[in-house]
Amino acid sequence: MNKFQRAKIRINRDKQMKEENRSIKYRHYDNFDEVMYMQHYLDALQKCRVGVSWKGSVQLYTQNAITEISKTLTKLMDNKLPKLTSIKRITLYERGKKRNIVPITIKDRMIQRVLCDYALIPVLKDTLIYDNGASMKDKGVDFTRKRIEKHMRQAIKEYGSDFYALTFDFKSFFNSIPHETCLRVLKENFKDRRIIGIVMAIIKSYQETEIMSIRNPEERKRQLELLKKNKLSGICLGSQISQIMALVVPNLLDHYIKDKMGVKHYVRYMDDGIVLSDDKEFLHNLYAGMIEISKELGLNFNEKKTQIVKMSKGITFMKIRYIVTPSGRLIKKLHKAGIIRMRRKLKKFRRLVDLGLMTLDDVYNSFQSWVAHSYLSQSYRTRKNMIKLYNELFDGYRVTKKYEHIKGGKNGELLQTDKWHEYRWNCNVA
Repeated sequence: MNKFQRAKIRINRDKQMKEENRSIKYRHYDNFDEVMYMQHYLDALQKCRVGVSWKGSVQLYTQNAITEISKTLTKLMDNKLPKLTSIKRITLYERGKKRNIVPITIKDRMIQRVLCDYALIPVLKDTLIYDNGASMKDKGVDFTRKRIEKHMRQAIKEYGSDFYALTFDFKSFFNSIPHETCLRVLKENFKDRRIIGIVMAIIKSYQETEIMSIRNPEERKRQLELLKKNKLSGICLGSQISQIMALVVPNLLDHYIKDKMGVKHYVRYMDDGIVLSDDKEFLHNLYAGMIEISKELGLNFNEKKTQIVKMSKGITFMKIRYIVTPSGRLIKKLHKAGIIRMRRKLKKFRRLVDLGLMTLDDVYNSFQSWVAHSYLSQSYRTRKNMIKLYNELFDGYRVTKKYEHIKGGKNGELLQTDKWHEYRWNCNVA
């Protein structure tokens, strides 16, 4: 037996051992009977009621919780797969984009919550890279922005100010995720067919309601056959399971970039990603490989938003403009489009308040959120001008001294809101 044969045997043995350890670790999450447990539903009910407990449908469901949960469990035990009980569609126009949102009823949310909390998330989260920052506990927008900034500062130490960024975005991400890819991901991580069947039934139910609205009976029949064979694409916005699947489906691309290509500085947030490198040719070759992987997944890159840019020119990622100066300083600015949008919002709010369609408290809460967001960047003048506009439109409603920020501290950096009072007293500022 030569060294290659011994290496092959060792690899197979390690692989088998890894699979056995994994099956032991996740045996409670990959078992339909242990996941679909009454106590899990009662725990999920407390989470699903947060923020919507005032609704009549939620109150009615809560009053008859034991009965409703028992009915749901009985149906699932009889292999009656769930479907979306809501067939409503909410159309939102966000930054020139049309988005169809499906409002999920409390009954649907309960099933999805149990599946996500006690099956999908515990199993799938360990397959993700650390710098995947969406739809997970202790992760999110703030986590992703901090990771981007950390990677950029590390890149400055390694490459100086002369390096490049590859930013990419998937085209019509949620509407283009193939059901076949979702099924493949589930089969790779779960063995219990009942769990896989329930998740796929929920994914397909969105498309099924769309197909049933087709008037042509032949076309409707053809589409239903394709749906049955997992040949269609698209998952609904507004569903927790859709969020998890959208997070996991491009996982193959993440591991290709990190593991196979050895990229150190890479961050992804849902369908947006950024890669940092000092080698422009390497990024071009990397992108060519990424295209092949995306075709495997059934996804397509948005060519308008996918680009390789020198960091000295600046890039925009997650509404923040990042620029590296020749001296190696990282500058963060608010995206210009976001500033314009907020100014228009405030003027629109003024009109709505005059018509009695909006309260001043609602305006203040929205404005406060924007102010908090502005501290993620070096935007002292922009924030000052926005506060001035707010004061002119709403007579300074609820705006106190804490918004009157000044420059101070080391190197003239902008002070955060919670540091204002401390700085004020130390400097005897009136």
